[in-house]
Amino acid sequence: MIAYSKRSGSNTVLVVANLDPHHTQEATVSLDMPQLGLEWHESVPVRDELTGETYHWGRANYVRLLPGGAHVLVVGREPGGRPRDAHGQALRPSTPQIGGSPAT
Repeated sequence: MIAYSKRSGSNTVLVVANLDPHHTQEATVSLDMPQLGLEWHESVPVRDELTGETYHWGRANYVRLLPGGAHVLVVGREPGGRPRDAHGQALRPSTPQIGGSPAT
């Protein structure tokens, strides 16, 4: 599994991919919540651009992907919406990240 994020202004995308072409893989993806403008205990909606599904992710998130499967998640956006936290409040800006962030 590989996981990385990219942030530009108020837009953040998380990508989690199973690089194993033969086996389903499972992992816990950890998010640096303050980098997303949230407190450590909060959660945020993430929309999978591949499936259209919306999930609520927090600090630690279980992921199970089929061989070659992936999530391309837009953080803080409900379908057609603006960046919001789980309470509907606009996400606070934070220092942009350069490059990917490690995930476990």
